Amino acid sequence: TTTTTAITATTETTTATTTTTRTTTTTSSAADIWSLTIPTYATWNQTGITVAGNSNGTNGSDLGSLSTPVSIFIDNNYTLYVCDRDNNRIVKYYAYATVGILVAGNRTKGNDLSELWSPKGVAVDQYGNVIIADSSNYRIQKFPPGSTVGITVAINSSAISIGVMRDLHINVNNVIVITDSTYSRVVKFNASGGVGAIIAGINGVGSGSNQFSSPFGNFIDENETLYVADSGNQRIQMWPAGVNSGITVAGINNSSGSSLGQLSSPNAIVIDNNGYASCRKVCIA
Repeated sequence: TTTTTAITATTETTTATTTTTRTTTTTSSAADIWSLTIPTYATWNQTGITVAGNSNGTNGSDLGSLSTPVSIFIDNNYTLYVCDRDNNRIVKYYAYATVGILVAGNRTKGNDLSELWSPKGVAVDQYGNVIIADSSNYRIQKFPPGSTVGITVAINSSAISIGVMRDLHINVNNVIVITDSTYSRVVKFNASGGVGAIIAGINGVGSGSNQFSSPFGNFIDENETLYVADSGNQRIQMWPAGVNSGITVAGINNSSGSSLGQLSSPNAIVIDNNGYASCRKVCIA
């Protein structure tokens, strides 16, 4: 079935509101992968609201606190999943909750199947499995719904090396994409396992159109078009499926700055249904 939900965004200068429409397909899955259409000229209040962690900026290890959160995922029910790096865990927060629920990891770094070590990416597939970039263990872990014991989907091996992962995304086709900053490349895996394949960045560190320098965030859409926050090169690269080089869609190669045509060490990216990229908001033509 198809449902339509109205989301209200308050403008910066007036009390008027802009209403956006989100259309999702409802299935029996625990967590649907959803998309959002944002009006071209929508603006937001410049003062944020703390939805997880301590509003005074202090870290902690209780379930009301976080310590160096590095990645988030929000499902169709507005449940927030947080990659709580220095607590070596994934915590989820239901809408309006101030105390989280432990999903994976136990605050102590380790490499058994119930532990994580410096996780740096989290996503939830359409079956409710929580997929985690377990960065310092050089592996991708899958936690089925309700389970505190993970299943290893991919691990550093002779078949394909996995270095320090900076981000992880999964699309509706169950394609997992990780950003590997050690080898300056992006690798994809099937959520059911198997050997990965390099899909971007095949020539080591550099600033060429087929290279990255310290790649961080990534996003992959249903067409397997890949977007990468190429942090060291101060740009966002778009790689259509099957091509060998990227196209710069935001920022200026090797030019860090604060003008609206520049970026400074971009770390994350998301694309909406209109093809807008948010690192800052940039239109992808």
